Amino acid sequence: MKRLTEDETTLWTALFEQSGDAMVVLRQDGSVYRANQRYADMLGYTLEEMKDLYVWDWDTLFSKQELQEMLLNVDNSSEHFDTRHRRKNGTIIDAELSNNGALYKNENLIFCIVRDTTERKSTEERLRRKEELLQRISSQVPGALYQYRMAPDGARSFPFFSEGIAELGGLTQEQLSGTGTDHIMSHVLPEDAANIEANIQKTARSLTYAYSEFRILHTDGSIRWIESRSTPHKEPDGSTIWTGILLDVTQRKMAEERVKTMAITDGLTGINNRLEFNRLLEQEIERSSRYHMPFSLIMYDLDHFKQVNDRFGHNAGDDVLNTVTRLVNDNIRSIDIHGRWGGEEFMVILPQTCLEAARDVAEKLRRAIATYHFNQVGTVTASFGVTEFIPRDDSKLMAQRADDALYRAKSLGRNRVEV
Repeated sequence: MKRLTEDETTLWTALFEQSGDAMVVLRQDGSVYRANQRYADMLGYTLEEMKDLYVWDWDTLFSKQELQEMLLNVDNSSEHFDTRHRRKNGTIIDAELSNNGALYKNENLIFCIVRDTTERKSTEERLRRKEELLQRISSQVPGALYQYRMAPDGARSFPFFSEGIAELGGLTQEQLSGTGTDHIMSHVLPEDAANIEANIQKTARSLTYAYSEFRILHTDGSIRWIESRSTPHKEPDGSTIWTGILLDVTQRKMAEERVKTMAITDGLTGINNRLEFNRLLEQEIERSSRYHMPFSLIMYDLDHFKQVNDRFGHNAGDDVLNTVTRLVNDNIRSIDIHGRWGGEEFMVILPQTCLEAARDVAEKLRRAIATYHFNQVGTVTASFGVTEFIPRDDSKLMAQRADDALYRAKSLGRNRVEV
């Protein structure tokens, strides 16, 4: 051990008496050479009582044998460790101890500075339990709890993600927490990323409730709809932090899509129903009026369809309607709009198409139906009426002209096209 000089001894003595820390000097046999008042008060003894004690009388973390070995091995290098002390009244306190050895008047002594860490340990334990509780609660919450941080310089990170992110997106907390946002944003569908960024910028300025829906590519390859709800707040350093929850709403979105589809499509054929077709027709009229672009309308009706139902049954009739729908879809463009007007009557909107071209399309459709052999039924024909958009037309006028042309086709023998 290092021998203390006279100056060091004087300095140590002054520090020993005036220090705000609890201090004790031990002999290598574990007895107390000297303790200051603060240490005596910490343990609840008088200074006189301290002189009769050994370190194992108050240290409860280590055994007597362990303490004896530690005392013999102390040198002039400093050591720091946590331990526990028993006070005179039997209560236990947590302590943080720093020590080093020195030779003083030919005697090996161990100089110790001790801090009562009971309150700190208690606080740490409370925080640990709160964190455990938060983890247990968050693990039971559907979806994933999160914190999203945007620093003043624009840097982004996720300080926190609950375990639910694994099920939500197939990602781990380690992949996300405390890192940049590139990893998770790479899973967001590109067409949705701009809306997320716009929402971030908007709520960062207003500090108002943030809500968004977007799609992600799960690590299993599936597309998931995610709903985000969060509340932003400003930190003292100027950062903005959003605290919120992510929910998988894929099933809800699928149900909404089914309801929407049911509302606008014909239940039998799967094409636009009358209500939706009429909306699309009015939309096309508005577009053509604004941009002075032509478009035409075809109405067609299956000839003698009642006889098909009466002779072969309604199931066979439904099969015919579905087959005709498919034949027409196969022979029109992707921009053309096909809808069921009612019963065996159908309509087709032909954008950017003049009357003559529309008549050619109708003739093509007529032949496709007339030359097709329908299972069980055989041959089925259809009559067609064609009209072109005229400025100041509305949907009723166009539909009426197409219906009039269809009536002429029926009157002239059916299985034909009239304009």
